[in-house]
Amino acid sequence: MKKVLIGITSGLLIGMFVTSIFVTDEISALELILTKITITSVITGLFCGTYALLTKSKLKVFLVSIAIGITVFYLKYLITGHDFNPITMGAFVGSMLGGTFAVIRKLSHSLKVYIRLQRHRKMGFSRRKNHSVFYNKIES
Repeated sequence: MKKVLIGITSGLLIGMFVTSIFVTDEISALELILTKITITSVITGLFCGTYALLTKSKLKVFLVSIAIGITVFYLKYLITGHDFNPITMGAFVGSMLGGTFAVIRKLSHSLKVYIRLQRHRKMGFSRRKNHSVFYNKIES
């Protein structure tokens, strides 16, 4: 569930960023959130977050996120006729979301490894060092 929420939040932020590039008028934050591009990015983030739950591969998440972005933005184009080059925008938003999931997965894995390393350092890497046959032969 956490990855779906990360996808929705990332989609919202990426959509607001992309919208702010294309919209030259000054608009409020609520109007920025309610644009077609931002809403479509949130939907893309929802689907990408759901897929990130199902797979462990960072590369698959990245590539499928691009495909999901292209598909969702092209469907938006077919439904609304909002022509801001849907394939390019979908690939951009999908790659940003896929990259976000890859970075989060890499950081969380690195944090787990770091915590495990610290735990082993505290324990001295080998609690059973004195019980080793090889260690006892060296001492004698």
